[in-house]
Amino acid sequence: MSTELKRALYNISALADLGQEITSGGSSFQEKIQSVLYVITGTFLTNKGAILDRNREDGQMHILAQRGFDQLDPGRADTEGLASFARNEPCPLPAALGTGVGAGILMPLWVRDEFTGIVLLGEKFTADPYTAEDFELLRIIAAQIAVALNNHSLFRDLSDQLDENRRLYEEMRRIYHDTLQAFAAAIDAKDAYTKHHSQRVAKYSVAIARELGWNDHDIEGIYVAGYLHDVGKLVISNDLLNKKNPFTQEEVDEIRTHSTLSHRIISKINFPWKDVGKMIRHHHERLDGSGYPDALSQEELNDGTRILTLADAFDAMTSRRAYREKMDIQDALNELKNCLDTQFDNRIMLAFCRVLDKEIKGELPEPDILPHFDRDSDLTVIASLLEGIIRELSE
Repeated sequence: MSTELKRALYNISALADLGQEITSGGSSFQEKIQSVLYVITGTFLTNKGAILDRNREDGQMHILAQRGFDQLDPGRADTEGLASFARNEPCPLPAALGTGVGAGILMPLWVRDEFTGIVLLGEKFTADPYTAEDFELLRIIAAQIAVALNNHSLFRDLSDQLDENRRLYEEMRRIYHDTLQAFAAAIDAKDAYTKHHSQRVAKYSVAIARELGWNDHDIEGIYVAGYLHDVGKLVISNDLLNKKNPFTQEEVDEIRTHSTLSHRIISKINFPWKDVGKMIRHHHERLDGSGYPDALSQEELNDGTRILTLADAFDAMTSRRAYREKMDIQDALNELKNCLDTQFDNRIMLAFCRVLDKEIKGELPEPDILPHFDRDSDLTVIASLLEGIIRELSE
């Protein structure tokens, strides 16, 4: 086999190794570039080499990988001068990198119209000059490295932008939730008997939705609806909300306007979640069509509304109000069960009971319902009741 043929085969093998190293996974970009440099220096029989990239933000050159250079200072590089050299064409080391570096060949790296970096190679340790064939091979290698550097820079910019967007999104979410809590606190201040009601309804609704397999985005939507479902009560007088004597029909009608008032208040907000407005407006509707404000029934009520309806009713029953004492948990569960098919949905009730059963058994990492029970609640009795309801609804 001739020396030329051996050299050609070696070059082909080196290019294959280089391409595989650049596109391989499992290692950092820095490690890949270091490996690429070792392939290049081995291919061109030199013990000195370096790969530098150009930072898009400050335009300065930065060392990605090097071997054998002791005095390489990219901070002294004249980037504009380097960019003026022929694109992807090897050339002698220019003064742009300073003297005393000990490199012999410089290759500017370009992708389309963007200068991305340079490759430096020292003199061959055989003392042979670089040949035309070396330059052709270096052009091919440089094209691969230039694309790799450009892609990495684009990915880094994209990652930085994603990090910034994620930070802004989290900040927006924090402001959103702070605003929700402020609304809920305002409602609590109006009606001392329903303190933390909106917070509990939101948590109960989230627990049920999660049990039903909802995705995180939609779960956040029903959390928001739970917090805001009673915001319309801000418009209703304190005297009426805290009245201890039986309500007149006129007073009942006025209190019932809170769902439409809530909907009117939030209707101008462009929520990123679907059906928040519908859930808030319809959380007092019933499956049998006897609810308010629109007397909807069955298929007209989406799952979110059905969840919010049950969560709201359960917390209302287990909370003390101005006009009545609260129910114990067993009575509230039995009341929910008695109103299935007329007011509450079987599937939603089953999910609610399963969540509560799991919380009692310690199968959930962060309980959402159990912490709001009275400390003297008999969990054994409640667990037995839940098992019966779950068994009946699962048949």
